[in-house]
Amino acid sequence: MDPQWPDPPPPLTADQEVHTVEERYVAREVDPRYPPREIPERYVPDPVASAEVERARRVYAVARTAQIIYLALGTLETLLILRFVLKLLAANPQAAFSSFIYALTEAFVAPFEGVFQTPQTQGSILDLAAVLAMIIYALVVWGIVSLLYTLGNRRPA
Repeated sequence: MDPQWPDPPPPLTADQEVHTVEERYVAREVDPRYPPREIPERYVPDPVASAEVERARRVYAVARTAQIIYLALGTLETLLILRFVLKLLAANPQAAFSSFIYALTEAFVAPFEGVFQTPQTQGSILDLAAVLAMIIYALVVWGIVSLLYTLGNRRPA
């Protein structure tokens, strides 16, 4: 055996057996067979590190907010694409799914109705209002996220 290290303690008996990590940790801390551990001094961060940590948290919060905004945009764009395809393929508006999609997207397409004429042929409708809505909403969200990154990543004065 190495003289620098003490001999390992004998194995525990069945009545001394511990079953969780916490019990093992506590058993080792109070077991006199183990040498005492040195407890390091508590680390107190300096103000520069704290400012860097705060900036990292702010950048993370901005990125997470942008992800949530892009998720909402992706959901809306998916619904608008479904609406466009259903109208283009002349889906039955009385069917439950198509009426659900039309009702869900009507509020988002309504501001763009009438901007362009809506070409129709044999029941198929080219819903240009939905296409315009997709483009405008994507641009608006891109602008909001860009502004969010610009304001969120600035260093405090």
